Amino acid sequence: MPEQLDRRTASRIIHSLAESGQPPKLGASYLNVGTDRIIDRLRSDYLDDHLMPFEGQDGGGTCKWIEANYGNGKTQFLRCVQEKAWERNYVTAFVELSQDECPLDRPDKVYGAIARSIQAKPLTPADVDRGRGIDAMLQQLLDRKFEGVLSGIPNGDLMSQAVSWVETSLAATPVESTGFRTSVVQFLLGKLKGDSEQANLAAVFLRGEPHAATDLREIGLFEKLDKSSGFRFLRSLCQLLQRSELATGTALLFDEARRSLSLMSSRAQKVACENLLTVINRCNSGELPGTLFLYAVMPEFFAEFATAYPALQQRCGPSTRINLEALQGIKEIDLLEMIGLKITEVFGVAYEDAPNDGKILSDNLKCISEQALRQTMVGSGTRRLLVSSWVRALQNFREHGVRSMTPDDAEMLIQGVRQQLDAFGADSVAGEGE
Repeated sequence: MPEQLDRRTASRIIHSLAESGQPPKLGASYLNVGTDRIIDRLRSDYLDDHLMPFEGQDGGGTCKWIEANYGNGKTQFLRCVQEKAWERNYVTAFVELSQDECPLDRPDKVYGAIARSIQAKPLTPADVDRGRGIDAMLQQLLDRKFEGVLSGIPNGDLMSQAVSWVETSLAATPVESTGFRTSVVQFLLGKLKGDSEQANLAAVFLRGEPHAATDLREIGLFEKLDKSSGFRFLRSLCQLLQRSELATGTALLFDEARRSLSLMSSRAQKVACENLLTVINRCNSGELPGTLFLYAVMPEFFAEFATAYPALQQRCGPSTRINLEALQGIKEIDLLEMIGLKITEVFGVAYEDAPNDGKILSDNLKCISEQALRQTMVGSGTRRLLVSSWVRALQNFREHGVRSMTPDDAEMLIQGVRQQLDAFGADSVAGEGE
């Protein structure tokens, strides 16, 4: 286990796995198994090459589909890509699609969901949550460009440099929506000059939240965020970040965990399809410079949704799809055990009294992996079921001592975990209003 994994981070990882079987918001890379080659290819071909600006030219854009059944690694994959992007000064937006928060048939809500979730590389674990949102991101990026101008000891010369850059270079950055650019300028100037009212008004506008038009006009904001302007705002966000050199680029990570498209009406599905095509086409045409768009879906997306829209199906070819169901020729049972070994390592960092009887732990992990596989038959949720079951087993061993498990023991443990995960999933859906 790499030295940089500290006890507190390891503990957060274990708690996240125990409660939901899902990877943590920070630290997913410590658990990664089987997709390193795919992620390294995305990094080398896109984050380090195609998306990067070169000799004054914009970087390109690209779209990829991430395919796997529910609970089989889509969120884990996206979180790992997110961490790779942060390492290279990309900003990222991890968005869980839902009918209420981010319906694809509403460009304004899509932009709003991105604006509320986008973030620069967290400097501390606390920044993972506190640093979310376009306003927090812009503050962090400016503070890094002019080191400590907003967070450090007041420095008149540094403040003057930052104000001058915002009023000249940033204000002249070419983007599609001048209204969007004006709102960014007004927000940062408000923060630099201590005008909290101006900064707060601009922040509300940038986040896509309800606002009074009369108040916005007082700070020079006249453009309205609605269905017709939502994607223009999104393109302008990506354009401004790379062209101003505040960030290398943008990674948009969409996770359709709840089959939100299938819940739409036929008309809404058609609009959502057209909107997806718009994003894909604009990425390919360079209007979303430096933008990596990953959309995680279940296999049903291609069989039941994309087939109804030929133009979309044409953009779902083999070169655009990353299938996580079969990884690098690894047998599923071997993959499950490899995941369990990673969890054991993290558990050992999190707790000084973690169980360490290697032979018995190895046999128990094999037993639980076989039962998880038998109960799901490589279907929906196999890997998530294994993750939560093995964490619970390690917690039991820590409390009561390590003992050998029988297949019946493993089956009983897994059944209890499955009930917990089902309840967690039901609560999540209820919370989304679906």
